[in-house]
Amino acid sequence: MNKENLQKLIDAIKFDGQRKFNMATFIGKFEYEYQTERVFSGDDLASEYASSRVAVIQEGTDMFNCTSTGCIAGFATALACDWKAPSWLSKDDHINQVNQFERTSNNFLGLTHEEGRNLYYGDKNSIWKWLMKHEPMKYSKLELEEYDSMDDAEESGYEWDNEDLYVNFNTIDYLAAVDVLTRILNQEIGLSCAEMNQPYYVRADELVS
Repeated sequence: MNKENLQKLIDAIKFDGQRKFNMATFIGKFEYEYQTERVFSGDDLASEYASSRVAVIQEGTDMFNCTSTGCIAGFATALACDWKAPSWLSKDDHINQVNQFERTSNNFLGLTHEEGRNLYYGDKNSIWKWLMKHEPMKYSKLELEEYDSMDDAEESGYEWDNEDLYVNFNTIDYLAAVDVLTRILNQEIGLSCAEMNQPYYVRADELVS
């Protein structure tokens, strides 16, 4: 883990997360004009609304323009590229862009592939689902796409790490992201243990019942 760069990421999301942070896509735009208006001219959180992928950004221009949004990996990639769009964003090649966002963000933050996936995505071993399971009171705002809580999903026969359970990314606001990233920076929680590639408590005394 690159602690210096992780702190830069935390600071960037804390500074502009209300208007810019949205876990739904790496770099995105709101689907409707009223959403843009309520976020950038009002007090609504960017995380509350669906954000559609921006397919092409001209190389060398600002990666985040005045009304764009980004997820954790989007912010980290922007920082790694000094906020300017790299060449691979100038072509509409979704699979390559996904791989490049993951690779660039992981390199910047000093994360393994598994650690990055557990942080950027909402399926399988996602840190967000793991926190819903282990700290439901602290992260009570988090929801799944099909269930309001992890208890509801478990009552339907699902384990928290089932790959068919997805976090509702619109329930992750920038304050939750800052909180979780800070806990990772402080080595309270880890993103992927060697045995099962799942999040874990770095220290046993961090366990919250």
